[in-house]
Amino acid sequence: MDNYLEKIRNGWNETSDSDWYQSLRAEDKIKRILECPDTAFHPTIYQTIKKYLPDLSGKRVLLPSSGDNHAAFAFAALGANVTSSDISDRQLEHARSISEKHHLNITFIRNDTMRLSQMGDNEFDLVYTSNGTHVWINELSLMYENIYRVLKQGGISLMYDIHPFNRPFVGDVGEPKVKKSYNDIAPYLHWRVQDLINATAQSRLIIKEMAEMQAVDGSFWYRYEELAAKNEEQLSEVNDWKVNPMAALPAWVSIVAQK
Repeated sequence: MDNYLEKIRNGWNETSDSDWYQSLRAEDKIKRILECPDTAFHPTIYQTIKKYLPDLSGKRVLLPSSGDNHAAFAFAALGANVTSSDISDRQLEHARSISEKHHLNITFIRNDTMRLSQMGDNEFDLVYTSNGTHVWINELSLMYENIYRVLKQGGISLMYDIHPFNRPFVGDVGEPKVKKSYNDIAPYLHWRVQDLINATAQSRLIIKEMAEMQAVDGSFWYRYEELAAKNEEQLSEVNDWKVNPMAALPAWVSIVAQK
């Protein structure tokens, strides 16, 4: 593993044990996902999954950069054969413990998302990448080439991540400040919409649709400590662009493509 990937791996291993990630593994949150799998997804994303794969029973689903693994638990609860792949050992260890406790059909593999070297060709019906994947991917085209490779013919790639329009801004809610140009991709790997579209198209995946979505709760706008300190009124107003100007922009973006 090269120095860049080793640094990324160590960073995610450390983050995995943070208070925020521990809160995501709370028993009540896991129970809710297993009872209501749709709650692991943005409502638009769940509708998109059901549109392209209305019956997930027996379908092979790959989650590169599986992170908190909420989506992995949800896909397993919906009947899919899930492969959870992540560069972080700790993320996978925590998720494996939850999976074994609840007898979920999930295989865990530590792998670099850009190469997917432990995945065979034409294996999966769906490859789903979620929030937090693209910010460490420094070879975007390579990632999508390998997503194409591991998909079955007719298989679906579905990406979901923070909308690049948010990346130039910093500051408190209601008082955004510009910190960089939209076109400044490096050093934070803030890929633009055109980069995501071009990498997908150049991989030979056929783009089917794109969606731009608003935030659905306060967790998009506040860090873990801030969220805990907010009252109900503050959380209910945060998605009103008259109170929070940043809410006038889309919070999330998704791209559906097919092999």
